[in-house]
Amino acid sequence: MSGAEEKITEAELAVMEALWDAGEPRTLGQIKEALSEKNGDTTKTLLRRLCAKGAVGQEKRQVYWYTPLVSREEVRGSRTKRLIDRLYAGSARNMVAALVRAEQLNQEDIAQLRALLDELNGEERG
Repeated sequence: MSGAEEKITEAELAVMEALWDAGEPRTLGQIKEALSEKNGDTTKTLLRRLCAKGAVGQEKRQVYWYTPLVSREEVRGSRTKRLIDRLYAGSARNMVAALVRAEQLNQEDIAQLRALLDELNGEERG
């Protein structure tokens, strides 16, 4: 991970989502439209901040085109790690246990987690 994904704010995350969902470079106008924003100053400021952080790249054509430089998975991974560190003292096991106790995981979720753990365990042996 580049570190840029660790510094993305909630407001900036909405802009990143619009870029990720597009799957290709977007202009300020296209991003504003995706965000249903009337005033482009906020989006423009957020894009400027994301560029400064290294999370978004810009290319000047007739207008600027913006491209995400960090993936959705990188940001999710970074945010998940921070959440686990902050709320569960760095223990993913404690987080999963809390989700189970709060009935946030159904039987299908638990089965998928078991399958994932079995798969990962098999990779370690092989």
